[in-house]
Amino acid sequence: MDRDDERRALTRRELLRLAGAGATTALLGCGDDDTSADASLGDGGEDAGLSGGGANDASTDDAGTDAGERPAGDPESLVESDAFGLGVASGDVRADGAVLWTRYDGSDALHVRVWRMEGETYAALVHEADVTPADGGFVHVDVPLPQAGARYRYAFVEGEGDATQRSPIGRLRAAFEATTLAPLVIGAVSCTRNGRSFGTLERAGMRDDFDTFLLLGDTTYADGAVSLADYRGKWAENLATPGYRALRAATSVYASWDDHEIDNNWDPETIAPAQFRAALDAFFEHTPARRLSESPDRIWRSARWGQTLELFVLDCRSERRPSTRRTDDATYVSAEQLAWLQRGLSESTAVFKVVMNSVGISDFPLLLDAGSNDRWEGYPAQREALLRFLDEANVPGLLWIAGDFHFACLGHVGRDEAALGWNQWEVLVGPGAQVGNPLSSSCRPPQFPFATRENNYTDLAFDPASGEVTIRWIDADGAAFATQTIRP
Repeated sequence: MDRDDERRALTRRELLRLAGAGATTALLGCGDDDTSADASLGDGGEDAGLSGGGANDASTDDAGTDAGERPAGDPESLVESDAFGLGVASGDVRADGAVLWTRYDGSDALHVRVWRMEGETYAALVHEADVTPADGGFVHVDVPLPQAGARYRYAFVEGEGDATQRSPIGRLRAAFEATTLAPLVIGAVSCTRNGRSFGTLERAGMRDDFDTFLLLGDTTYADGAVSLADYRGKWAENLATPGYRALRAATSVYASWDDHEIDNNWDPETIAPAQFRAALDAFFEHTPARRLSESPDRIWRSARWGQTLELFVLDCRSERRPSTRRTDDATYVSAEQLAWLQRGLSESTAVFKVVMNSVGISDFPLLLDAGSNDRWEGYPAQREALLRFLDEANVPGLLWIAGDFHFACLGHVGRDEAALGWNQWEVLVGPGAQVGNPLSSSCRPPQFPFATRENNYTDLAFDPASGEVTIRWIDADGAAFATQTIRP
């Protein structure tokens, strides 16, 4: 960089700092939210940091038409670099912020830019900061979003001064402010096996109307991996596909895991600690997740979208204790996670309470009982205690969402009207890219109004005015081949 270029770059950074005193980048370990026992993403929860690199420069917003904003420029005029092989992603969205992610394989200086959108118009550049990739090239940066409910786009930009290359451009919507009551459209998928066609994800990635998207687990099939390098390779196989690149750029995600992110039906009581550590690190490296200061390795958390919906993301794998199956002390999730979930569901004022549950909690037909040890039904004491609590609390607007089974369905949690959980609904989504399970045909009315083994992604339209949820299962051609509406 010559002296004139250096002077221009320095002046630009100084202007950014001086112009935006009211906005800062949330950095690793620098969260200023309240520490929250309920690990809420919507209401706060102090951040311990993120698994990858973060922002270095708390660059802020320049003056513009709106306070704290400056003219947007035209990011689409920049050339898309080939140094972002896994694309971009955003996640753990709140009303005032989101985690942005990429893996950068280049060597130039890197910056993140965020624009507020008005339709297809880049209305204003609302945030810019330097970022430094962590080991492996991973970048996680928690950026401020100045307007709740607004739609944004973002990109990572290479080089100093007048940059000419960028990552793919990602899209997201900020969560609603606390008092907002508005419709919400959420997508969901599970079970995307490495090497298969991800046409369903490509189709989902073509849409621009998602408010957010749920990844229910088995996002990669890492069976056989042991080391961190092994797990990174398995994740890269899937995230480099056009399907995942399109989907994760199209909207934000909330993610949990199932078994294949570590190994098929792995046992937390017997897995080698080094393997578990490698798999957990790889999960966080590849996921745009906000880590919590009080428990940075914890996956379970909640997020709020105004008065419309509260989302509860469960970890139904790492805390289970298979040695306690079918005992009075059955532990499918920890006592801490269970108490958090019960408290959160019973106290939530949102119209809809959605539980991301990687493996279904329903009482499935006898033909599926051979696999019951690997789900809630294999831990009946804890399952029944939870369902009884929810039935007695009469939690309105409760909806379970799960994956894992390689088929999709809609059903009552209880087997019949006299059973625990009959008044609770569960939706199974996916498989997104996997061999469909023929045992879906055993899921029949009256408990299950619908079931299919066809590969799909699912969208759920939440209408707080009517209290209804309309669920559609959509194939790789973009056709909604089934639609169901319920009032949970």
